Amino acid sequence: MPANTSPNNKKKIINDPIYGFISLPHEIIFDILEHPYLQRLRRIQQLGLSHLVYPGANHTRFHHVLGAMHLMTQAVNSIRRKGHPISEEEERAVCLAILLHDIGHGPFSHALEYDIVCGVSHEEISAYFIAELSVEYGQDLALALEIFKNDYHRPFLHELVSSQLDMDRLDYLNRDSFYSGVSEGVIGSERLIEMLNVHEGHLVLEEKGI
Repeated sequence: MPANTSPNNKKKIINDPIYGFISLPHEIIFDILEHPYLQRLRRIQQLGLSHLVYPGANHTRFHHVLGAMHLMTQAVNSIRRKGHPISEEEERAVCLAILLHDIGHGPFSHALEYDIVCGVSHEEISAYFIAELSVEYGQDLALALEIFKNDYHRPFLHELVSSQLDMDRLDYLNRDSFYSGVSEGVIGSERLIEMLNVHEGHLVLEEKGI
């Protein structure tokens, strides 16, 4: 049996309605996707109760985090091409951070965010989940938690996960527009990613991308 058809192959290819075929760049991504903590996102709708108004808006947080992870791989490659080194360890960690950024969402997402656990945001709960996974999976998850909490010494990595230019936003704008059937959120994410750069340690957009 050829190596790439082995049942143990974890670098899967997934067909996404927004981007077409996307690949899992690291084996640990597959392991985390299979974990029950992340599998529960298959049952949490991205837009809460919006499907009652837009019947097509039944996509899930699981769809979204896969898409955001795909965009993160593109952003890392774009920044590397601009001459900013990103190690394989950092790449794995930032991909894990974006994959897990919404793991703290509960039923109906933002609609019940502060009601299920009073006064606690989904980001705080996500951090608890990532810390718990780091006990099981080790250094990659520990570094992902540092990046997620903006405790890592290269702040642009956190800004790829959470900022005005983050991969979270670049995915959900197009994805939510696609599934709800509206055009207001459609953006040129590929163009924006190609225009990303790093200046003095922070994520910036080149002038041509404005």
